[in-house]
Amino acid sequence: MPLADRPTRPRAVRRAAWALLLGGWLALSGAWGQTLTLAAPYHRQLDIQAYWVSEKYDGIRAHWTGQQLLSRQGLPIEAPAWFVRGWPRTPLDGELWAGRGQFAAVQSTVAQGAQDDAGWRRLRYMVFDVPQHPGPFTQRQQQLQRTVAAIGQDWVQVAPQWQVPSHDALQRQLRSYSQAGAEGLMLRHAQAPYRGGRSEDLIKLKLFEDAEAVVVAHLPGQGKYRGMTGALLVEAPSGQRFKLGSGLSDANRRQPPPIGSTITYRFNGTHPSGLPRFARYWRLRTTDQP
Repeated sequence: MPLADRPTRPRAVRRAAWALLLGGWLALSGAWGQTLTLAAPYHRQLDIQAYWVSEKYDGIRAHWTGQQLLSRQGLPIEAPAWFVRGWPRTPLDGELWAGRGQFAAVQSTVAQGAQDDAGWRRLRYMVFDVPQHPGPFTQRQQQLQRTVAAIGQDWVQVAPQWQVPSHDALQRQLRSYSQAGAEGLMLRHAQAPYRGGRSEDLIKLKLFEDAEAVVVAHLPGQGKYRGMTGALLVEAPSGQRFKLGSGLSDANRRQPPPIGSTITYRFNGTHPSGLPRFARYWRLRTTDQP
């Protein structure tokens, strides 16, 4: 490989990834006439009593257009016919979920499509919004309750929502839910209409942060990891590169995520340089993942 070709490959990977995401966004926007609400990070200046709180599900976000299920990237999700039979012609926004700690099972079922009938029978569609309703979130929840009741299927459920009196109470709930295996909490502004894009209409709150990076190299292991991958060299969207060794299982080290693939890592804040603190590998991202 010519030396001049090597620095351009990560940029090409990033350009291809952005093109895929943009294409999916346009496909989804065209499919149901609006873009998705995306979450902003939590901060203590929020008027916490103006928000409804729900669990952050560790599944795959799925959007019913009125005709089909799509992933967050706008890619079709091939559910069995029985799973979506009788669903309304109005859009729904929710999450395919198999329970806490079962993300891999959801990912596998969605990847296999309708042929994994047994996998779909373990999934629930946790619905948290009706995007085309013109009212604020509190009114949309009332409509959502009626819509899900009319569907009348055990696997289609309204995501429970509640309110908290203070930020301290919210933090206590976060610790409790996280200790029980939840990914975190979501906050939705009671008076906000359904708006596409990222805003403080929707807030995510977790004990840790996560982000994505592209694998650019497998670094050899030492000692007990000799002959396996010791760490991944990854590149963030900013162009910064760093190593990820913590969080890799022995199976990951024997068969690491492919070079050019996108992984998700967890971290606790950043250094002044912008690099993540205590970064650790979490999981391989697929094109269907939220």
